Amino acid sequence: MSEARVERVHSDRVLAREFLAQARTFLSDAQFADLSAPSRAVLLHNAAVGACDAILQACGLRVTSGDRAHVLRLETALSALNGDTEELLEDLDASRARRNEASYAAGFISQASVVDAQEATLELVARAEAFLAG
Repeated sequence: MSEARVERVHSDRVLAREFLAQARTFLSDAQFADLSAPSRAVLLHNAAVGACDAILQACGLRVTSGDRAHVLRLETALSALNGDTEELLEDLDASRARRNEASYAAGFISQASVVDAQEATLELVARAEAFLAG
């Protein structure tokens, strides 16, 4: 598989809001306490991807599929936001790694790590909402 890259696309705030609505749906679904930690980790990661895609679409950018696509998506979307995003990037990258463990390695996912992922994802969605409102 080739390396993912950032492409220019038409900036579309309507589509960006649709990505953000999708992110909110995944975030809401991840709140169900009866879901397993791995299931919640996957839903939270999907919410983060949707929020990133909302930011990118509003900027007229898209990340292609390929190696490192999820990391590049996080880095590029967060670089468009105002303020310090270094800690948020670290937290979301850790959440991405947990999602990989849940999806591909059948690894143990602790409830505490899901809480950390939830907090980071909530922050990202809130910042994406503010970005689209601005």
